[in-house]
Amino acid sequence: MSAPPAVPTDGRGSRRSGPRTWCRSDAAMPEPTQVAVVTGGARGIGAAVTRRVVAAGGCVVLGDLAADEGELLARELGPAVRFVSADATSERDTVALFEAASAFGPVDAVYANAGAVGVTGRVEDTELSDARATMDLLFTSVFLAFKHGVARMRPQGRGALVATASVASVRGGLGPHLYTAAKHAVKGLVESLAVEVAPYGLTVNAVAPGGTVSSLSAGLVGSGPGDVERAYEQLASRSSSGVPTTSEDVAEAAYFLSGARRINGATLVVDGGDAVPGSAGRSYYG
Repeated sequence: MSAPPAVPTDGRGSRRSGPRTWCRSDAAMPEPTQVAVVTGGARGIGAAVTRRVVAAGGCVVLGDLAADEGELLARELGPAVRFVSADATSERDTVALFEAASAFGPVDAVYANAGAVGVTGRVEDTELSDARATMDLLFTSVFLAFKHGVARMRPQGRGALVATASVASVRGGLGPHLYTAAKHAVKGLVESLAVEVAPYGLTVNAVAPGGTVSSLSAGLVGSGPGDVERAYEQLASRSSSGVPTTSEDVAEAAYFLSGARRINGATLVVDGGDAVPGSAGRSYYG
């Protein structure tokens, strides 16, 4: 095997060499700190990641099927963000995301965040088609983002890949069966791929949120989709600390991992300790 290329970096998955197209309106900054691809980036954790990258001086291509929300976020954040309508389970759409990002320059970070709860209920009542669709949404989407991210990053000699996993990645009984299986698969892919790409200067990690305040969790905890305020109250009451996890908490952890040069193959739980055995916050929901 040939030696991996030596490429100077800034410590946050950013490659200093290579042409970049200016995507920022604040010309005081010499170049974007990070060019990122975010799947499922229109709302929830994905939108929070997008905001975090932009706040730090980066540029984002976000993909999502929620076109109205994605376009609204892109307009709000300005030229630092480009929205692409994309199905994260489609290889063609995933390729289109990376092609759009290449207009900004080398991709420094991939945040594989697309997902939903998927099929729920008793295993004997679960249709095979629903099980496959859930695995596609929660696992195949991560595989595709990582596949095409690595293809572009390996020649650069630098890059960071971060998946949104779940506390259900590290312990059973914290989510629906297929959701739990898919998130375990994400954790396994992270650990396996991290070993393969480490010699090339790439890192692969995951964040594992617990119950996170969002419109999605509002439906899960029984407060009704969109009732985020009620979801906050319910998740706070289930947390050992009395404070629920927010999308911004998860985004901060994901962004940290994108620049943590010596953290590789890790799944970072972001739940305030609620999944720790014996914690009062450790309860099944969904």
